[in-house]
Amino acid sequence: MELTLPKHVNPELLPMIRQGLLSPEKLAILSELHAIVERFAGSLYTDEETQKRILEKTGSVPDLITWGDYFQTEVASRYYLESEESLRRIVDTIRFDLISSHLIFSGKPDHYKDKIRGDVLFSKGIDSALPNQNLESQHLEILLNYFENMEIGKKPLSLQDKAWYESFQIDEIAI
Repeated sequence: MELTLPKHVNPELLPMIRQGLLSPEKLAILSELHAIVERFAGSLYTDEETQKRILEKTGSVPDLITWGDYFQTEVASRYYLESEESLRRIVDTIRFDLISSHLIFSGKPDHYKDKIRGDVLFSKGIDSALPNQNLESQHLEILLNYFENMEIGKKPLSLQDKAWYESFQIDEIAI
């Protein structure tokens, strides 16, 4: 009997589904994660040229094409043992970070982004001597990487995401 995947569930998750590691509730959360990430991503995870090369070399297209595919499979493989509630918090934290990235870096000049990178290099040097110092600049680097790699600024921020972001309770929801 062939298993039919729910909409927006990457085929890479099939082994986990067959082993019973991902409940229908978790699949629904992971499907929502895919949709969230796709609202922000302005580029593909695996660009079309790379897809062509892989197709020519292997005879098939990779399963991880979009950033939604990437985040979904990454979260599923790392957190499949977590409860549905915990998985929801993880997805909400990712959504919060994507929106933050959009708000912080959209329209900012390159010198602003370069300053963030410089601050991170400096804080990493300090952190080797003083652990847990300047974690904010390191988190900004993660958000900057999201912004640049996913080309987040290409799409406008939806009213739905703005409203959700403004109502987000960091202390209660974020991990």
